[in-house]
Amino acid sequence: MPEIPKSRLLVVDDDRVNRLVMQRYLETEGHQVSLAADGEEALGLLARKTFDMVLLDIEMPGMNGFQVLEKMTADPLLREVPVVVVSGVEGLDSVVRCIQMGAEDYLTKPVNRVLLKARIDASLEKKLLRDRQSTLLKRLQREMEIAQHTQMSILPERLPEPAGYTFGALMKPARSVGGDFYDAIPMGEERWGLVVGDVSDKGLPAALFMTLTYSLIRVEATQNKGPGQALRDVNKYLLEMNNENMFVTVLCGLLNCREHSFHYARAGHPLPIWISPEGLPLAFEKRPSQALGLFEDPQIDEGIIQIPAGSLMVMYSDGLSEAVNPEGKQLGHSGLEARLRSTHQLSPGAVCLDFWQYVQTYCGGSEQQDDFTVLAFHRENQSLA
Repeated sequence: MPEIPKSRLLVVDDDRVNRLVMQRYLETEGHQVSLAADGEEALGLLARKTFDMVLLDIEMPGMNGFQVLEKMTADPLLREVPVVVVSGVEGLDSVVRCIQMGAEDYLTKPVNRVLLKARIDASLEKKLLRDRQSTLLKRLQREMEIAQHTQMSILPERLPEPAGYTFGALMKPARSVGGDFYDAIPMGEERWGLVVGDVSDKGLPAALFMTLTYSLIRVEATQNKGPGQALRDVNKYLLEMNNENMFVTVLCGLLNCREHSFHYARAGHPLPIWISPEGLPLAFEKRPSQALGLFEDPQIDEGIIQIPAGSLMVMYSDGLSEAVNPEGKQLGHSGLEARLRSTHQLSPGAVCLDFWQYVQTYCGGSEQQDDFTVLAFHRENQSLA
């Protein structure tokens, strides 16, 4: 049992003799004691000072003990202060009512000192443990806030603005931090490396693995390699560093804004949604692919396509396609494609926001279960000179 530090106690009793006797005894135990003659005075002291416990009488003129308990329970700060009722009322109904209203314990007068000490020590011990837990939770919350800020800060501050193209992106982690990421890496000569990834887990472990994968892709993208080879090399490093059997799906591509080509490579990730200027789906040739971090030589789906003027492409994580409605049906790639056919004339940024709102509506307002990430680009109808 942890040692109980001497504490600040508030004795609330309308009988002056009872207050003084209780004060003298508690001070001999090393506690700091304040006194209140009624409920109003007690609440005034609680508003001005910090106490570790309240010893509360029930039958008092003006505001009685029940009313004090009610006020304390309604206050977010005061409800954390333990209350031990010390009363001459012996009825079971009074005991039950006090406990239901939040009192830690109930003692009847005259109070046995040994029993009083035991109840005070037990209540203060529980408060001490609650306070330590609260401090730990606050520290963890602060660390998670820092982790969230750090994770979001590695995302591109600005999206590409090449002539003839517009971009949009949106990421919404399911927790404070997540395993999704996206990137737009400048490759020179109006070329951009576009990446969307999704780590197998959620929360802090996924965020750490995501940061590792993100950094490796950034490094490999600058080595003048094709997207497929870059993913294979990233996979080698992940196998060496992955002790938790985590994996990541990735879709990356090299967008050439002069030649209007997109050289993509896919490692277990959903194919993009690609819509023509008329709102019709444009098909990819789908080939097998496997996630990174699991196999020494994963299958990579790789190809090169031409980007027609006026077309729109959306890269996304499975937090969109695997969204489930209240009947248990997944939205799926086809559901996303159908939505995009009706919204493809919006800007890429507006498309991303619309997908987020649409997925939330589809799920019936239920709690978000998976990270949500989308990266979109649109080639304008005017061709580059």
